[in-house]
Amino acid sequence: MVSPANPAFANPAEMLIAIAARLVACLERETALLVDMKMQEIAEISGEKAELTRNFVMCVRQAKDRAADYKALGPAVLAEVREAMDKVDETARRNERAIHSARKVNEQVMKTIAEAMNEKRVNAAGYTKAGTRPQPLGKKAAYTYQPMVLDEKC
Repeated sequence: MVSPANPAFANPAEMLIAIAARLVACLERETALLVDMKMQEIAEISGEKAELTRNFVMCVRQAKDRAADYKALGPAVLAEVREAMDKVDETARRNERAIHSARKVNEQVMKTIAEAMNEKRVNAAGYTKAGTRPQPLGKKAAYTYQPMVLDEKC
């Protein structure tokens, strides 16, 4: 795993670009899994996504703190850094839309299930305060009650 303290990079910009590329790949993979509704696989990569996000945020903070060091790297490197950060932003927005869509679909499925369960539900039997029988949900007044024996003494 790439970490912000990794000395393998020649400069901090290289590290930021590398972490950004890995984060983009992870977000794209998660977006594809969301589209395919493969929730188990999404759960499996959530740890990697969280770690890459933490590392990316740390690198961005370091870049802000070391702005003079970044400027010294030259305009070409700064352009690469900006491009990497823009790519993360764009990919994160697509990922957010996919998460929102998946949540919306999930909520609609749950609503449909709840409505189907409530369709089969019947009003409680008994009488109203006025002493009349209540009408079941969605039924007209023509509904007839079926007699039933609760106690053989009736």
